[in-house]
Amino acid sequence: MTNCLSSAKTKKLLGLFALLGCVNCGWCFEPPQKNLPVTINADQLRYDPEEGGYHAEGDVILQQGKWRLFSDQILWNPENDDVRGEGGVRLLDEQENSLSGDAFQLNLKSGEGWLRNSRAFVREKNFHLAADMLYRLDENNYTAKEATFTTCDGDKPSWHFRAKDLKVTVGDYAQGKHAFFYIGDVPVFYLPYLAYPVSERKSGLLIPKYGYSEKRGVQMLQPVYWAISRNTDATFHLDYLSRLGVGKGVDFRYIFRNDNKGYFNVYHVSGFDEGGDRLAYIWRHTGFLPGNVRVVANMEYADEKDYFEDFGQEAEEYNKNSVQTVLFAQRNWGKLNLSSQIKYIKDLEKSSGVIAQRLPETRLSLIRQRLTTSPIYYGFDGSHNYFWRRDGEDGNRLMARPYLGAVFKPGNVVELETEVGGRERVYWDSEYDTNLNSADLSVAASSRLSRVYMVNGRRIKKLRHVIQPEVRYSYDTSDSQHSVPQFDYLDNIEAQNKVSYALVNRLTARMEENGQTRYHEFLWLRLGQEYDIHEVRDPGEEQVRPFSALRTELIVRPTTWSYLDTDTLYDVNPDGRHFEMVRCYVGVHDSRGNGLSTGYSYRDERYEYLQGTVSTTLLAPLFLSYSGRFDLKDDKELEHVLRAEWRFQCWSLFVTFRDREDDREVMFSFALKGLGREFGI
Repeated sequence: MTNCLSSAKTKKLLGLFALLGCVNCGWCFEPPQKNLPVTINADQLRYDPEEGGYHAEGDVILQQGKWRLFSDQILWNPENDDVRGEGGVRLLDEQENSLSGDAFQLNLKSGEGWLRNSRAFVREKNFHLAADMLYRLDENNYTAKEATFTTCDGDKPSWHFRAKDLKVTVGDYAQGKHAFFYIGDVPVFYLPYLAYPVSERKSGLLIPKYGYSEKRGVQMLQPVYWAISRNTDATFHLDYLSRLGVGKGVDFRYIFRNDNKGYFNVYHVSGFDEGGDRLAYIWRHTGFLPGNVRVVANMEYADEKDYFEDFGQEAEEYNKNSVQTVLFAQRNWGKLNLSSQIKYIKDLEKSSGVIAQRLPETRLSLIRQRLTTSPIYYGFDGSHNYFWRRDGEDGNRLMARPYLGAVFKPGNVVELETEVGGRERVYWDSEYDTNLNSADLSVAASSRLSRVYMVNGRRIKKLRHVIQPEVRYSYDTSDSQHSVPQFDYLDNIEAQNKVSYALVNRLTARMEENGQTRYHEFLWLRLGQEYDIHEVRDPGEEQVRPFSALRTELIVRPTTWSYLDTDTLYDVNPDGRHFEMVRCYVGVHDSRGNGLSTGYSYRDERYEYLQGTVSTTLLAPLFLSYSGRFDLKDDKELEHVLRAEWRFQCWSLFVTFRDREDDREVMFSFALKGLGREFGI
């Protein structure tokens, strides 16, 4: 039997049942669509005068819009707005999220009600909640007796929480008293009070990490997350390091108007016997001030080099020998650019007193502009620096370089570009005042030749080969600069009279698959070199070496899952004939997480490194990755890192083993799927 009921009270029934679905972690049924008829399918539908209500029984299906309610029987009393039912009660939405129980009762006016032997399931998070009794107090508040929750499937989940009393506030927390955490059927630990978030972003304890390091000793790391506001949050750190001390820190993240965003980190260690106090901080910020002024902050500080050696995780961190603070501001007016920065560098290995600090540096640039409709363009670069040193020479430098240029494309075959400029540098402080001037000229020619080959293969339809020859002549009249202070490279601009040339090859395929077209660049190759005319004409006492090293840059992508990148410098002069620099990286990977890569780096016998990484998912649920670095010059192993993850349906265990020259470390952590990163105790 099918009946359509359109009364307002009947429509409330579905809305309040929908709100009853809000007891789970971070999800809620939306109210049903208004002004839609309610349809009841049942074996029997009748009005019971003794109970004063409508009684439906026998495979009852009540539906409005996308909502479906199933029960063996339902009784609705329009006089007191009570509705109750029993026998296979189940509510489903279109995402197949469900709420079920043996019996329920709900008052449509007050919103109060209960569900017996209740179970809730959220498909997106695979979240399961069960309770002996679930009580709805109002739209956002619920209580449950003898409640359990987990993200594991099956009647015997791998883990679950059980609380004697559970209070849920939608959009806030679920708070439980006398809670136990179970692994299988075994209670692991007891919590007199437990709070977990029922939204995506809530304050609480993050999952801790435990481990041991030869340098830091026993490690117990406990982060705490604080959701301060919609646009700010912070993570606090309280770490026990048995050989170094107690670590305290905070990571603060923020997003404000005008795209202002960044983070600030500070970390301090109260040292034990084997180490003193340590302090470091980092501030990164980008955004805009009023007036469309772009600002960037990049501040880093550490009180000593040992901090990075003890706490750095990557080679770029624990080998760091300097830190710097940069505050930068910039304003554009079309092609006119004004910028200023303060830059302070601290050397962690030796005294910073001899370093020329920029306090501040200001630049004014006019990006080249076309003169009316002619091929002539003009531009300007200027800067002022105040250099300060604690030990040594300091002072001011003002530099200006106006320039003119032109671009021609004869026959649209060759592009010719020429530029001439004049540079003026003025230096002064309390003891000296001097200036230098010079002129520079450059002429460049380039072309682009291409040909398309018809392949008509299964996937590759066309191949395009592009050749781009480039030639540039550079001339600069700069003379001896021993009379000026040496602050940076701009104080020692050498005279130039040289030709540089390069040849670029590109191979690109047009690929068609499943009705879609895409382009894949298989190969990019650039050969470049310089010839120094000035050295040939004025050789001095040293042997003439007019040719620079030949630079070869190669990028090969034979497939979407493999690559080869090389960058080399080869000395071609008769007395050289050797590689000055070699960098080579090759790797393969697939979409499942399997991969293999290796890299080789060499520079003028100063260093020679080999590194490699391999990862595999073939042993699932065990996922492994390994990376290593080797010093071939000194014939020693620098670092080995092995990471393992045992990934199960609803939890993961992580183990990291790191072996460095001066330290060995092992760390453990775990994750419970679906509950988010944080929970509160």
